[in-house]
Amino acid sequence: MLRRISLLSALLLSSSLASTSTLADEVSFTASYSTDQFRGARVAYRFTDIPIEMPGFFGSPKLYVDMGLNHWQDSNDTSDNITAFTISPVASWHIAGSERPLYLEAGIGGSYFDKTSLGNRKLSTKFQFEDRISLSWQFSKDSDARIDFGYTHYSNADIKRPNDGLDFFWLSWVHPF
Repeated sequence: MLRRISLLSALLLSSSLASTSTLADEVSFTASYSTDQFRGARVAYRFTDIPIEMPGFFGSPKLYVDMGLNHWQDSNDTSDNITAFTISPVASWHIAGSERPLYLEAGIGGSYFDKTSLGNRKLSTKFQFEDRISLSWQFSKDSDARIDFGYTHYSNADIKRPNDGLDFFWLSWVHPF
């Protein structure tokens, strides 16, 4: 299974690099954990050169699109796992610091899951919305790399019941190109 995830991750990254290298700007690697005893990993590619400006009442966030491949497993039954492809527009607000800045990030996007359950969580549909919020910190003035800490919720918004959803806390390392 780990081999399959590694292959899918490599394909996702290489296809993103090959098809849109002028827009691609960052890659992230994530470890996640749920209070439902689910753990997982994620690899994502972020497109940051997006020429869209938000209305003034939003402040002046930078926008990026995050495409990721997630894989989670039930800690109590490691044969029970689920994989999801996600795409999410994300707004990033600079909230503190100049040499080692801190950002608040939020986004709502969509996901496609390969199954509709994990552990005792029933999702009903393979399509799920992805809601996320995080803090992103550039930990060194000598590097553009960042550490993100966040929370993500997956739900089908009651398109079909049951809609148990999935919740994850996560830690990412983000590296710009």
